[in-house]
Amino acid sequence: SIIIAVILCITAFSSCSNTKKRYEATFYDVFDTVSQFTAYCKNEKEFNKAKEAVHSELLRLHKLFDIYHKYEDVNNLALINENAGTEKLDVDEDITELIKQSIESYSFSEGKLNIALGSVLKLWHDHRESGEGIPSEEELSSAFSHCDIESIVLESGTVFIKDKLTSIDVGATAKGYAAKKAAEKAKGSGINDFALNIGGNVVTSGKKPDGKWKIGVEDPNGGVYTTLSVSDICVVTSGDYQRYYEFEGKRYCHIIDTDTLFPADIYRSVTVICNDSALADALSTSLFCLPLEKGMALAEKYGAEALWINADGNAVRTKGFADYE
Repeated sequence: SIIIAVILCITAFSSCSNTKKRYEATFYDVFDTVSQFTAYCKNEKEFNKAKEAVHSELLRLHKLFDIYHKYEDVNNLALINENAGTEKLDVDEDITELIKQSIESYSFSEGKLNIALGSVLKLWHDHRESGEGIPSEEELSSAFSHCDIESIVLESGTVFIKDKLTSIDVGATAKGYAAKKAAEKAKGSGINDFALNIGGNVVTSGKKPDGKWKIGVEDPNGGVYTTLSVSDICVVTSGDYQRYYEFEGKRYCHIIDTDTLFPADIYRSVTVICNDSALADALSTSLFCLPLEKGMALAEKYGAEALWINADGNAVRTKGFADYE
């Protein structure tokens, strides 16, 4: 899954306000990452209501989008992959919506973001988990012959994968989508001033009593590269330095370039700021794999701001990114 390099830097509550206090909850059981929910509420009861709404939604979506485990009474992605080439399954509308958005991302990313890439990603995942060697070009080429996104067929509330060796992997899009839906649940519970951080997919709403939310963007070499001041906006980073392994002195990260079938290595990290968490998640992966000029154009097309940190430590920003620093 996409690994992010955003640190949610929330300063301790000071006596700036007599009406709202700072509350925080951490979840360890969703999307194989650490998630943090911080809110300013009138009382603990108000916070607990929002926390439960957020956590319940994340648990529900985690089960739907899980590609490794099946669950009773849930037609999730693991079951869809298992039934590839066999039968179509009735699915929850959130699966349909995520797949639709991911197919759109395939188009705007020039195929760099491909949720049908599961067979290639599994090869790299298995080698990363064992820490041994790298997949051969023959293995990768064979796996890639089963990565046609058109094998995924959506039809009136059902999903069918035509190729039995094709598998869906939504690691590049699921957390952003889930963060967006969970934030909607938080607002629906009656609060407005909160930040939700799902493994670095950050959604902010409202403000803290002492001003905007502060988001630290991690330096790939350690520490904080820059700090963003944001409100009612999303921040997502894709980086090469948290989920990776080394073999014969070379680093291999988890983000795979569909042109080479090897880990993308143009940048160390890409941070995206935009209004939609699901879009920010998809853009960060796409921009991590695209040449700078194309990435710049894509960010501009969708009204997003971006920061690219290169291997040499130098950085490039879109024109409006510095407005948040």
